[in-house]
Amino acid sequence: MQSVLSQKAFAGASLQAGPVRGRKTVSTVVVANAPKKIDVNKQGMNSVKNETVKLNLMGQSKTMKDKNWVDPQGRKGKGYGVYRFQDKYGVNVDGYSPIYTPDTWSESGESYKLGTKGLIAWAGLLVVLLGVGINLVVSTSAIGQ
Repeated sequence: MQSVLSQKAFAGASLQAGPVRGRKTVSTVVVANAPKKIDVNKQGMNSVKNETVKLNLMGQSKTMKDKNWVDPQGRKGKGYGVYRFQDKYGVNVDGYSPIYTPDTWSESGESYKLGTKGLIAWAGLLVVLLGVGINLVVSTSAIGQ
């Protein structure tokens, strides 16, 4: 009995059960809008001249649309294409948010015009970097003493 009492002192405070709480029901209704079909011709890739590059940027493949295509491991394709739901929803993520869209860049799509504000920004950056560099050289050499 003595050993039980001495163990109880080391056991700490006893725990008491709290009141029982009921569970709340969570609504499991999913509310979503049906996705709109994206027109790939409006995504800014019409000026790409190479057809293979253009299809790659759009996430499409003429080869993978064919049911008889075979991948490099020798597995037969199913004919869905790159994105299985392309016919239903339009394009996959490459079409929704393309990486390279030359039509939306500038008038020609192949050049970037800096303008006077850009030149002023570059000149300011160059002056600041040269000033910091000269300051570091002068402050760490015998010239600044």
